[in-house]
Amino acid sequence: MSLRFIIGRAGTGKTEQCLTEITKLHQYNPNKTIIYLVPEQSTFYTEKNLLEFSGLRGTMRVQVLSFQRLAWQILQETGGAINPILNEVGKSLILRRLLDKDRSAYKAFAQVMDTPGFLQELIKGLAELKVYNVTPEQLQGCLGEVETLGLGAFPLKLADLAHIYKEFVEYIENKYLDTEDFLEKLTQKLSAANFLENAEVWMDGFNGFTPQEYEVIRELLLKAERVNITLCLDSEHLLVNLEETALFYPSWETYQKLSRISWGIGCPQDEVLVLQYGEKHRFSKQNDLAFLEESFFRDDPIYEGELEGFRLLAAANRRVELEGVARETLNLCREKNYRFQEIALLFRDFSLYESLLPTVFGDYGIPYFLDEKRPLLHHPLVDLLQAALDVLEQGWNYEPVFRYLKTDLIPISRCEVDLLENYCLAHGIKGKRWIDTKPWEYIRRYTLQEENKEGHTKLEEAELKRINTARAKAVMALHKMEEKIKKAKNVRVMTTSLYELLEDLGVANKLELWSHKAQAEGCLEEAKLHSQVWHKNLELLDQLVEVLGDQLLSIKEFNRVFKSGLETIELGLIPLGLDQVLVGTLGRSRNPNMKAVFILGANEGLFPARIQEDVLFTDDERRALGKIKIELGPTSEKRIFAEQFLVYLALTRASDFLQVSYSVADEEGRALSPSYLFNSLEKMFLQREGSKGVKYLQAEPEQDNSSEFLVHAVPTLGYLAASLRNSLEGKVINPLWWDVYDWYINRPDWNKRIGLVIAGLFEKNNENNLTDKMVRNLYGNKLLTSVSKLERFKACPFSYFLNYGLSLKEREEYKLKALDLGQFFHAALENSHCRLQEEGLQLADIGDEKLTDLVEGVVEKLVPQLQNELLLSTSRYRYLTRKLKRTVLRAVRVLREHELRGTFRPVGLEISFGLQGQLPGLQINLRDGTVIILQGRIDRVDSALGEEGYYIRIIDFKSGQPTLSLMEIFYGLKLQLLAYLDVVMRYSFRLIEAEARPGGVLYFKIRDPIIAGEGPLEQDEIEERILRELKMNGYLLKDSQAVMLMDQEINGHSQLVPAAMKKDGEFYKNSTQLLSEEEFKHLQEYVEKVLQEIGEEIISGNVRISPYRYKGKSPCRFCAYRSVCRFDPGVSGQEYRNLPERELSEVWYEIGRKREDKANGQLD
Repeated sequence: MSLRFIIGRAGTGKTEQCLTEITKLHQYNPNKTIIYLVPEQSTFYTEKNLLEFSGLRGTMRVQVLSFQRLAWQILQETGGAINPILNEVGKSLILRRLLDKDRSAYKAFAQVMDTPGFLQELIKGLAELKVYNVTPEQLQGCLGEVETLGLGAFPLKLADLAHIYKEFVEYIENKYLDTEDFLEKLTQKLSAANFLENAEVWMDGFNGFTPQEYEVIRELLLKAERVNITLCLDSEHLLVNLEETALFYPSWETYQKLSRISWGIGCPQDEVLVLQYGEKHRFSKQNDLAFLEESFFRDDPIYEGELEGFRLLAAANRRVELEGVARETLNLCREKNYRFQEIALLFRDFSLYESLLPTVFGDYGIPYFLDEKRPLLHHPLVDLLQAALDVLEQGWNYEPVFRYLKTDLIPISRCEVDLLENYCLAHGIKGKRWIDTKPWEYIRRYTLQEENKEGHTKLEEAELKRINTARAKAVMALHKMEEKIKKAKNVRVMTTSLYELLEDLGVANKLELWSHKAQAEGCLEEAKLHSQVWHKNLELLDQLVEVLGDQLLSIKEFNRVFKSGLETIELGLIPLGLDQVLVGTLGRSRNPNMKAVFILGANEGLFPARIQEDVLFTDDERRALGKIKIELGPTSEKRIFAEQFLVYLALTRASDFLQVSYSVADEEGRALSPSYLFNSLEKMFLQREGSKGVKYLQAEPEQDNSSEFLVHAVPTLGYLAASLRNSLEGKVINPLWWDVYDWYINRPDWNKRIGLVIAGLFEKNNENNLTDKMVRNLYGNKLLTSVSKLERFKACPFSYFLNYGLSLKEREEYKLKALDLGQFFHAALENSHCRLQEEGLQLADIGDEKLTDLVEGVVEKLVPQLQNELLLSTSRYRYLTRKLKRTVLRAVRVLREHELRGTFRPVGLEISFGLQGQLPGLQINLRDGTVIILQGRIDRVDSALGEEGYYIRIIDFKSGQPTLSLMEIFYGLKLQLLAYLDVVMRYSFRLIEAEARPGGVLYFKIRDPIIAGEGPLEQDEIEERILRELKMNGYLLKDSQAVMLMDQEINGHSQLVPAAMKKDGEFYKNSTQLLSEEEFKHLQEYVEKVLQEIGEEIISGNVRISPYRYKGKSPCRFCAYRSVCRFDPGVSGQEYRNLPERELSEVWYEIGRKREDKANGQLD
């Protein structure tokens, strides 16, 4: 037995030395067993390198193993692997069950044991305890000492950990073999492994070892003929003591520990083989890379030579950074004959680039292998299983049911799923209605009072048949599983039921089809994923039966345990192609044979990484345990020092070319900073005289760098579009882009795509006017409409066209909407008025008690009628019903206050006008003979008799904070109240049998405001403040008698209406909400003129995407059609129709001018 160290700095040829020695030994000593021991994640590349190495094409005597594989091989030979293997999935199942079984036993874990990720942290913590040979008894034994250290809740956490650790160990004892116990078993059995008797072992690629691994090495030294261990270490450090902050401290510490082990067992050490830089070392061709390896962690080194293989780059954002790497990758392959497999991309945090990589490298046609283990949580099969159990646990709720149906693993089409979803949303389907035997029906309500009495149309009958057929297919297999699980006596039966669900659905066949399709399309990784995910889920089901088979769990417990298992499943793929770019992370990827390396994301806190404390053990807790002789993994401080060694390894992977880059901004445009490492590299290489500095990469080509973007036809098309757009905007572009344009135009296979690009450049995102024929087909010769619809046109013509021309509707949902609330309030107030009329009463006649009874009776009758008993469907809606009742009561009380203080009384509520209305509609003739017939419903009309006759006021009920301004009327945004006034004034004889003067047009607020105060308030003060909050808003007749008829108690500012009056009956000069009778008349005429203009625009076919913007507000905010119009004011050619503020005198002038035009029969 002997030990030999092979040491050298990065790039000195340690791996090549191992391969050379292994090759020679294999050739000249045919009886020798050769073990090549490497990290688990390196086994594939090591085997590949070994086979490609000169003189060694294949052998059975050379074994490339990891510690885990060595353990498995020896346990198989010596009989130590009798019990079933417990993997991460099995551990998660057991731990979840143990935690749930006795939740009250845990104090510190009680609040976090259900938190996502907790189980993984617990598994990692228990693994660390095992790796460092800490037993449950040791943890329990140190609790007393820990309590004296003053570390807060740590004693409780440690007690919980000791308890679950002990429970776990006892549960698996003599039943399962934990993967974390492999090395302990290996240590026990290694001496009995006969194939190691004459073996020589090489250990390569390790930076350090765990306590368990040190024990295995100790046994290997005793058993094997010789053990060779490579370490990345400078020979000058062998005989000195290094500080923890030193670059090579991790390797030096490993060297010292191994030396002590060999001395302790009497194992002789051969002379250390020290490798130095020579003619064939990694950086022999590139002086700058050699200088980087030698000098980076020294004080203030400056490179004076020319940069040949090193580059620093700053990119506008991460996508631009990755696109730059893709272009350079193709350049290296074309200009320097690199193969893709000789190029690597390294990240410290790959998640920031994960979503970008497939798109960018796909566009550039670059094959790559992602050297990362991937979770399975988002695969359709996993979604299916999770959703199926959620359906059972949650009682067929909407969300899990449609997660289940949308996996594409159910034997119904996506169209059928959409049909079911639309029906369920519209009718509030959930719970057992999915599985009852009663067919689903259509239930429609046109208003609160009127239910559809008609039967179904033939079209509806056919659709209902499709819906019920799809429903039966959708739930059949799942309902069958539910029935079996209800009767299940143990986990074995429940798991079997879950597997039978997959069989009933034909999932295995569907995944196989997906895999074949992906393979046919060249997506080898996706094909492998579909194949592996099936087997991984079967392993999970097997582990469930293995570890919990005879136990009885509720569906909730079973679901929790199953999901805990799913969270731990990861897929690790080997490269599926021979020539692929390696994409990996610093901590995992180990292949050193790379000509070119790109390090991306060299931003502050990312590269080097900002090391965080572990979740389970803080640094203070680790140090405290260390003082009482319980050694665990390194603290975050030590890991910071180890991080610089990882950085060193990353910077020294490339033999010919290294690029380090960072992003200037993230995906949301927030500024990002380069890391101190990047700044150090800049100082080292770009401070010399004549240096051009860090190269900055823009998102689009500029005039002086256009040729750099001409790498691949697919992305170049996008850059061409950007350049042509710049040219259209008057910017000077490189003439090269016109040659590129010609290249695409002259190739038939690109004609269609270049055509789309050109069309996109001239796309203004606006619609041409409809033809006369289209207009007639849509609207006919009589345009039956309402004022609110025409206001919609004024807000945006395209929105009007989609809503009232094409009749596009939002998907119906069984929930309370603003429109439903409006209908409810209107109906409640109308019904209250009708009830009083039946009894011959007015609001002013009744007290609080009767008023409350009145409102409660009305509301109780309306509640079941709203959306098919929606307000009775859930506790939330029942609470909302109480709020609605309070709001209606508040509105009625305020209306009563109006009657008590004034003489205006309701003529009617919900007065309809137009076809079959109580009053005729407004008829407006257009130029071409088309007639607009306006119809609608007026919320409330009041009248009062004054000395000079009757006054009429129009009231519109609103549940928000409505306002009415002259500017809004002028711009046609709010025409309703004035149009309603016009109707009522014209046909006042039908309502009050007399002519009338305009008293006002007002919004009445339906709200139940909360009054805040610094201290307790008297009830009278509260009521006064509520009245002020609910004061009506709008315009009144500038007539003191009319205002007094509305509020006889007015004293200064009215609490009821927007008026302020002096004691002498004069109005205050700043009263802007008052209009003379002539001004009312002018506004009525102006509104009619605006309505006529809108009608002319409609019949002219105007469907422009032209939303207004007034005082920072626009109709786009609540528009349901944003996804249709794609209006974006940030894009050139797409602007709001800005409505500026104007002086009142100017507005009145324009109103007068337009009235004159109307009188003269002119239109603008």
